[in-house]
Amino acid sequence: MTKRAGTDGRGGRRAVRVALVTTVAGAAVLGTVGYRGAVTVAEEVPRVWSGEPYPVADPAAVAAHLDARTQAVYDALALPPGVALAPVPVGDDGISAKVQGVCHARGLEHLLESMNDGGADQPRTAVLAARFTLAGVGATQGTEALGHARRTLTAQGWTVVSADESAPVPSLSLAPPADGPGALAEGASLRYDPVARTLTVGAGAECSRFTDGTAVDGAGQPTALPTPTAPKQLRAR
Repeated sequence: MTKRAGTDGRGGRRAVRVALVTTVAGAAVLGTVGYRGAVTVAEEVPRVWSGEPYPVADPAAVAAHLDARTQAVYDALALPPGVALAPVPVGDDGISAKVQGVCHARGLEHLLESMNDGGADQPRTAVLAARFTLAGVGATQGTEALGHARRTLTAQGWTVVSADESAPVPSLSLAPPADGPGALAEGASLRYDPVARTLTVGAGAECSRFTDGTAVDGAGQPTALPTPTAPKQLRAR
């Protein structure tokens, strides 16, 4: 039996998607205009279609700032002598810029793409992060370090986002009292693995668009990210 386009098969699925785009577009525009009153449809359509832009920040400045955040967390751990950096980087250790699968293109023009599993990545946009892993951390040291970090950082104005310090793999996430470069929201996280005797410290910022003139490689990665320096007490050895 022949399938009719628009009612079944590939043609039917496309028709449904196109109908969804037009329905959502109409609802978004009318809803926004009804809320703001004085704003015209002509002014709202481009914003709804293109989406709210990501905040803009210099990736090198953000990365350096996040590296400093991890230094502050390390200081708050108050670990005793004998702890060292993991001899081989673990996972995402270092300074990174994730450009794929995290900062999706916004707006109705990308709605069809967002229905795919991966979505559409926003060009020249990334999640920046800094991370290091400490090795040789005993069980008592690890749990005490997380508790010490919580108390010290909250006293400095940090906010606990989540905590599971009694879990088999204890963890703690916090938000600093102020935003970073470009007014980006940030967060820091700690994870202690008692089996591997490792404690991972990381800091990351929300998706941000690169400033004009930022050089990138063929994969869209910024090419001038700094070398990690934290924790300075261990890298100087």
